[in-house]
Amino acid sequence: MRAIGKGSLSSILAVGLHITRVIIFLAIFGLAMAMIFMPLASDGPESVSGYFDVAYSFIAALVMLFVVTRLLEILKTLRFGSPFVKENADRFRQVGYALLIGEGAKFVFSFLSLIFGADLDIDIELIAWIAIIAVFVLSEVFLEGARMKEEQDLTV
Repeated sequence: MRAIGKGSLSSILAVGLHITRVIIFLAIFGLAMAMIFMPLASDGPESVSGYFDVAYSFIAALVMLFVVTRLLEILKTLRFGSPFVKENADRFRQVGYALLIGEGAKFVFSFLSLIFGADLDIDIELIAWIAIIAVFVLSEVFLEGARMKEEQDLTV
């Protein structure tokens, strides 16, 4: 199967990411509604835990939406045959920062759950931090690839 062009693997991945983006939009809407109406419907310590859980899920969904959008932009350049552009390096860097924000939110919500006595089950995982580092490395690889491509384009 081809990696670029119409009917390629990148085109199939783009369709999957478009579907994922719609699902994430729906999840964000549902989570936003839950964040609005949860305080009105319940009280007690378990409602604080539930609210923190929904709020963290909302932030995680926003991060996912941002990442999926950037991946779609990267796939678009791949489908047109020129993935090694500076913009893709910037997009990978943005994905890395978004993932950092998502992981940082885990620390914030864990801290808030300690302050408010909420029972929130958020796991800090080493594999996520390794993946973030890998995304930043990939960003540098794409930046160097863009420099090399630009250099090659200038060579006659």
